[in-house]
Amino acid sequence: MAQDGSSPPVLFVVGTAGSGKSSLVTAMQRWSRFLEVETLTINLDPGAEQVHYDPEFDVRDMISLSDVMSEYDLGPNGAQILAADLLAAQAGDIAEQLEGLSGDLMIVDTPGQVELFAFREASIHLIEVFGRDQAVIIYLFDPMLSRSPSGFVSQMLLSSIVEFRLGLPCKNFLSKVDLLDEDELEKIIEWSERLESLEHALYEEAGGQRTEFAISQLRLLQDFAVSPGLTPLSSELEEGLADVLSFSQDIFGGMADVRDGFASDLGSDTGD
Repeated sequence: MAQDGSSPPVLFVVGTAGSGKSSLVTAMQRWSRFLEVETLTINLDPGAEQVHYDPEFDVRDMISLSDVMSEYDLGPNGAQILAADLLAAQAGDIAEQLEGLSGDLMIVDTPGQVELFAFREASIHLIEVFGRDQAVIIYLFDPMLSRSPSGFVSQMLLSSIVEFRLGLPCKNFLSKVDLLDEDELEKIIEWSERLESLEHALYEEAGGQRTEFAISQLRLLQDFAVSPGLTPLSSELEEGLADVLSFSQDIFGGMADVRDGFASDLGSDTGD
């Protein structure tokens, strides 16, 4: 696929465990089917017990985490790491399976542990297989962790590290916003748009004590004009899905009619 100029944009969905990666992939598949848009779904998590979408490629068909644990006498964490490396070793086979796939968009569900995808060289090989020139990152902020200033800053830094490590365009989404009340959502969005507001919240959280490391990191991000600019997302309510598509369309072009259809569909839903 990487050599095929007609290959669709590839969206790698990345985030901490429980941030809603699989839910987003499921929602995108369900939504796009309704709108007759061909969205290809890929599961790269060998440890997933179940997924609620129908993947065109499922890593579990090639590598079973339970088999890796048994064969190499490893616990779940060690088996996940080895499985990622074994998967990279089979990159050629994966490329062959992806070669026959065609569609408007490809969305990839990455392992539950963000560090497995962000810090293993195996992920770099897989990105090349899928097509680096057509790939972006959809990074999901966990809503519960985002409720505290320190938790929010941790995710800001982790998102920046993921973007740096993988070298792909990245857009940050605040996932599962249906779990937050209106005041919480407004506060988190303000933090994402105004770093000085987040810095003040950090001081308050620390009881007036300086949090030197966090503040220095925030100022560094500010110096480089790096801000999450979080976009609210709810897979449950199908909110923000048009923004996922728009991000890809803005970078790679094409699919404008599809994007506009998504947006108008959302507008009609909210008007009911």
